[in-house]
Amino acid sequence: RQEMMKLCSVIVAAKNLAHLEIAYSIDEDDHDLFSMLLQTLRDMEGHSLNSLGLQGNTIEAASMTSITSTIPFYCPNLEVLNLQDTTIGLHSCEAMASLLRHPSSRLVWLNLWGCSIDDRGALQLADALKRNNCLRTLTLGGNNITSQGWGVFSTLVCNKSSLLNTVTSNHILECLEVNDEHQPLVDDFLDLNLSGDKRAVVMNKAIKFHLADVVKMGVKLQPTILACI
Repeated sequence: RQEMMKLCSVIVAAKNLAHLEIAYSIDEDDHDLFSMLLQTLRDMEGHSLNSLGLQGNTIEAASMTSITSTIPFYCPNLEVLNLQDTTIGLHSCEAMASLLRHPSSRLVWLNLWGCSIDDRGALQLADALKRNNCLRTLTLGGNNITSQGWGVFSTLVCNKSSLLNTVTSNHILECLEVNDEHQPLVDDFLDLNLSGDKRAVVMNKAIKFHLADVVKMGVKLQPTILACI
């Protein structure tokens, strides 16, 4: 506790601190340390924190909810959040989903490797990304996600059920960093998002999966797609 107090005072005083990492340091009996850390993040309001690493700590659902509700308001410039090996449960996935839905979230990379996330948690995260326009990399390897869960992300990136659903799919997410046999289930669709020209990405998906509709609509198609974007 004394070490955390000293560390927090240094953090608040560091006006230009861009990266903060407190890894493998807090166990299940040290929840008050998270309270101190969260207060420190609030005291850093207006600072330039870009990356936060909390990997390897024991974070209960209540603490995760506090973290995800603090970030949008007090860490508006945060782009990288590393929660690897934090044993996130379903309730924590719900809190993480609320962060991804928040209009002020600027996360570009979220590391949830080895966090005991199952298909239900995957569904929560994928649903939150339907309207997220920032996150490009979501690290989900080493979890308990089956082909059903990975299929949800495939649909997220390219919903082939109709032209409209394809056009309004997520065109931002580029990488899930899946390191197992399920990788082919998502990589082919994620590869479609790699272009920086998102208009071209949308047109490519539309032509690839709805060529007949594209031919039928002709010159009327492009304004419709751009309007959906």
